[in-house]
Amino acid sequence: MSNTALATEAAVHHAHEAYLDAINSNDVARFVATVTDDIVFLPPNSEPIRGKGAVGPWVAAYFEAIQTVWSKTTVELVVADGLAYEWYRYQVVDSPRDGGEPTTDKGNGVNIYRPDADGAWSVWRDIWSAAS
Repeated sequence: MSNTALATEAAVHHAHEAYLDAINSNDVARFVATVTDDIVFLPPNSEPIRGKGAVGPWVAAYFEAIQTVWSKTTVELVVADGLAYEWYRYQVVDSPRDGGEPTTDKGNGVNIYRPDADGAWSVWRDIWSAAS
């Protein structure tokens, strides 16, 4: 693998960690800083959520209701044609902020990353689904 390819893969792994850290911070501003302006969320049992202007408020409502802790383990990462494709397995523990029992979910997802004009990689697409 060339030095350029290694550097690109390292940058995408950094974007993955920044995205996960932002989710686990439960801080909306920090979260939206890790996604592209034209982000598309494809959550389970939901219509697509398109753009930072829609994803930000959706995430804000989630963070307001839930203290969330995600783990995402990369299973496969492919960088090709100016994009990076990541298949991940996740586990999430959501604790209601108004009390109640936490819920745990496990599943699989795909993140697609794209570099910004300055070359920094950000999440462009995120789709996830619970495992049965």
